[in-house]
Amino acid sequence: MHPMRWLSSILVTLAISSCASSQTPASKPDATAIRYLRLRAPRPVLPDAQPWEGDEFPHTLSVLELKRGGFRYWGWYGLNEGRGIGLARSNDLVNWTKYDKNPLWTNARWPTVLQNADPNHRKLLYFAITRDYDTPSSYIVLASSEDGIHVTQEKTLVQTVANQRNQNPNLFRDPRSGRFYLTFYRGNDHDHFEIISKSALRVQDLDKAQEKILMQTSATVAAPTLLYVKNVPGAKKREKGIYYLATEIYPHRYTDDPEGEWEVKVFAADTPDGDFYPVEGNPVLRGQRACLFQHVFRNRFYGFDCHLDKPDHWVLELTEAPLP
Repeated sequence: MHPMRWLSSILVTLAISSCASSQTPASKPDATAIRYLRLRAPRPVLPDAQPWEGDEFPHTLSVLELKRGGFRYWGWYGLNEGRGIGLARSNDLVNWTKYDKNPLWTNARWPTVLQNADPNHRKLLYFAITRDYDTPSSYIVLASSEDGIHVTQEKTLVQTVANQRNQNPNLFRDPRSGRFYLTFYRGNDHDHFEIISKSALRVQDLDKAQEKILMQTSATVAAPTLLYVKNVPGAKKREKGIYYLATEIYPHRYTDDPEGEWEVKVFAADTPDGDFYPVEGNPVLRGQRACLFQHVFRNRFYGFDCHLDKPDHWVLELTEAPLP
């Protein structure tokens, strides 16, 4: 590993471990502390189950503003244990109607979606999806769809890695450079956790892109999602923009500490694959909450998280915030 990348990885690992053990967020040296958005209290969405979901529950929601089929917003959700993915649609981001012919795919989890990714096919949607979830051979694929319903697998983006899981893919297009980023979790779900980034000029080339380790730690960190926000107080770069990387953490996960719980921890950087440091005020969500998907619609933040409200029962939630 390059010496500077090694040093950055060690600093981030220490920051994660420090926060996980003491709940005291680290801050970037010699920089004004960056805060996250002021989130409102989450509220449940998508409460009604379809028969195919069985004993699993909506766990993630990736949303696009498509204005198709009588609905302004289209959202693709995955179940907590990977049984499959479904489609739900809404006109207000609060009340959702599930597609009556779900599931779109089985043996699939954690869909994230991009539109306008191919200049030659503007209506084509691209998905990154986990296959063989919760196995030592899980991997990530690229899929596409013209109608958002019939989904075709294109290629494998992240191959299997021996005794490591490749999961939680997040597709992101940088509004500054136009580059595509795939950020995902790799680890053994016990004592080795990595957040990895790949980038390319075309979404179809992410499979060939070099991997860059953004974080590496023995403490739980997973479920990365990226968001770019302008005019953030404390930001120093052009447009005062900041890239927020939301992750899930679980302090004391492998101990008998009664205070252990799922939480959402957010990091900030000047680039989508830069040196990420914890924002001030972490964790931004706690109380058995995880998997925050970050969106901006109509100049307002909308986040979808999952809440373990009782043992083995997850509830999908919506939280909102004004932009700076």
